Amino acid sequence: METVKFTRRTGLVGAAAGGLALAGVRTANAPEAVAAEVVSGEPGGEITLFGFDQVSIPFVQNLKVEMRTPTKHPANPVVPLGSSGQPDSWAAQFYGSVIKVGSTYRMWYCAVGDERDELGGRPEWWKVAYAESTDGVTWTKPNLGLVTYRGNTNNNLVAMDPGIGVLNVKVLHEPDDPDPDLGYKMAAHVYWDNRGNSHGTLAVFGSPDGLEWTSLTGITPVDYMLEESDLVLPALHAEPVGGLYKWRGNYYLSGQNANPSVRPYHGRVSRGWISGDFVSWSQTNVMSFARTAQHTLLGAGRSREGEQQHEGVSVWNRGNVLLGTYGLWHGAAGWDDVTIDLGFVISNDGVNFREPAHEFTFLERGGLAAPLPEVVNPSFEDLDGGWPVAWTLDPPPRGQTAAANTEQAHTGSLSLRVENAAGTPIAVRSDRLPAVPGSEYTASMWVQTESGTPAQLFLEFFNASGSRIHYQFVQPAASGTWQQVSVSATAPAGTQKLDVMVYGTTAAGGVSFHDDITVVNEDAVPPPADWDQGGLLQGQGFEHVGDQTFVYYGAWDPRTSDDPEPRAARGGVGIAVLPKDRFGDLVVDLRAEGSGEYQIPEVTSEFLTATVSLGARPSAPDFFVNAEGLGTNATLRLELLDDNLTPLAGYSGANAAVVSTNGFRTPVVWPGTAALPERIRIRGVFAGDDNTTIKLSAVYIV
Repeated sequence: METVKFTRRTGLVGAAAGGLALAGVRTANAPEAVAAEVVSGEPGGEITLFGFDQVSIPFVQNLKVEMRTPTKHPANPVVPLGSSGQPDSWAAQFYGSVIKVGSTYRMWYCAVGDERDELGGRPEWWKVAYAESTDGVTWTKPNLGLVTYRGNTNNNLVAMDPGIGVLNVKVLHEPDDPDPDLGYKMAAHVYWDNRGNSHGTLAVFGSPDGLEWTSLTGITPVDYMLEESDLVLPALHAEPVGGLYKWRGNYYLSGQNANPSVRPYHGRVSRGWISGDFVSWSQTNVMSFARTAQHTLLGAGRSREGEQQHEGVSVWNRGNVLLGTYGLWHGAAGWDDVTIDLGFVISNDGVNFREPAHEFTFLERGGLAAPLPEVVNPSFEDLDGGWPVAWTLDPPPRGQTAAANTEQAHTGSLSLRVENAAGTPIAVRSDRLPAVPGSEYTASMWVQTESGTPAQLFLEFFNASGSRIHYQFVQPAASGTWQQVSVSATAPAGTQKLDVMVYGTTAAGGVSFHDDITVVNEDAVPPPADWDQGGLLQGQGFEHVGDQTFVYYGAWDPRTSDDPEPRAARGGVGIAVLPKDRFGDLVVDLRAEGSGEYQIPEVTSEFLTATVSLGARPSAPDFFVNAEGLGTNATLRLELLDDNLTPLAGYSGANAAVVSTNGFRTPVVWPGTAALPERIRIRGVFAGDDNTTIKLSAVYIV
């Protein structure tokens, strides 16, 4: 057989012609570890092979996965808290769902109004609210007229029959259900009375329109909580409604609880429950996802601590694969230090989830308000080599000294001692701080005089090039006791920075002590903190809007959990935005290329999919790729093989498809017209001298 050399340029045409197997893949008649077969969730349904899905694309050579981080939509929060008197004034909590029905985006979320502060946080105050949108960004809270709240029905609350407190809600739309009253299905995290404690569990509801809901199990709540006799799940605390999805004929819940598993785990892990009819649910559950750190047991009484997952997985069912977000819980002993980001997972079997990239943070929580500029080390307590940190001494002439001193202190144990001789100046400056032109600033210091004339306090302004463009100063009067002096000035046009300076003038000598130096922007109003600071919540809302993918999420700052009543409000709904379906990519990895001991002079970057089950069909399906970075010298070369890796005539070798056009769904065209076998594989090469620019996000089979 003729030897075929793999290079970035030749790609797979020669390989297919020679019948070669990929490096690391056994020949067709040799035993092989078979990856999971890729099957559409519905007969004839679309199949998506994501570039980061290492089950659907298990075989790769000189390629690596790079995940993408979305941006936060500038309109966030797109569903804010309601105003006083509305049912979501305290919480518009996106433990909820977004579903597009026709041309309308429909949202269900959990709401609490002013009565939370007035009467305390009892389960009855948690309600289900509704919003809708025509573009996925601008949302309205329609007046549904279904529920009496504060004496009237002018609100956006959905009707729950019977009434019950709902902390977390997920909705499915199944218009083909033969029972029209089950066109919408709701799984609700509700409370039950566990020996006087309000613990979590599941309740299920159905609706013909998504607005008026009826219990499917005939519950009879007491004080808006279930009695033990009405439980659907075992009588243990569970938070089971982080996600709700249907997978190959069965319904699944994803949530959290810390009850014993077949192996011990620390803290909150993802649990799954299964049902065949949505009404009766398994009394068993599966541990479907735990983070690596949760294999280390921290012991009893430390449930808040450590890295954990929060509230299970909110799921996007893509037919043959599930994508999802979950809470990246960063634990601590006290609530004041607990924070939550969002992670990202994938499942190919509907039960077990995994991270495509280890400990990948999909979306970070927002930050606190940016602090106003303030002098660093204002009282000279922090020293480095004996000199105050963040202060600079101008090179002094002979006879001038400045140093940290323990003889006198206004606060703490240190101050700055300045000794100055007439005719020669000395200056000690703070680090420069950001300043805003037109704003008025006031600098202050405490000063005590030992002898002569004390050093002055200067406020100096600098432009972008670092030149001083303005200053103002104050000369303290001599005093044997501590006194405070201040100087104010308006930053001129062109100001970028300011500092404060302790200055021993040339006009007079003296010894003085200086402490607690501050600067204040008199015009500044602290900017508001990010609406999603502290913690994020995964809701079940994933939608393609134009050329973008929207991932809806919520906010809850767990650091407020120990606040005294009335506690801080929570919630709002935001959007994380990605280019359409570009959650992550396969990209070229050249680490094996070179002259090193474990390298080769030139590498080929290629992949081979798992078996894809197409089923019997008279003609080939349509294939598309979602990719960028393509061009004349950066192409994807794709060929089709049967399940045993035999290249298919008309779809391989010289007939391999070449894709050189960027797009979210760029067609893949082969000259072959013969019907494909029921089970195929796709083999691809990132070809061309510029192949390092290629990013392959997904392959679609329609």
